[in-house]
Amino acid sequence: MPSYLVLAAMKGRFVSDQGHTYDNFQFMGYSDGPDSISAVTAFFDEPPYPIVWGDVEYLWAERLAEDPANGHLGDYGRVYVETLRARWDGGGE
Repeated sequence: MPSYLVLAAMKGRFVSDQGHTYDNFQFMGYSDGPDSISAVTAFFDEPPYPIVWGDVEYLWAERLAEDPANGHLGDYGRVYVETLRARWDGGGE
């Protein structure tokens, strides 16, 4: 069983039927890892479906268990897509 759910802050805003705008957060899927950063990295490296990464600003993971770090909407542990891509472009980790 995966230990984290992965969420994303999408670029752009959600507009409701009544014209109200909201931040656009999306549930992306599940992942596993020893910590939230590793779970996000594993999800990015092998997404379960095609994702247009240019639409994603940053990702974060929340444990599927009681954890005081849960529920902060990515205020802690943000992993920006550019950082994940830079591992491949620059050859670094």
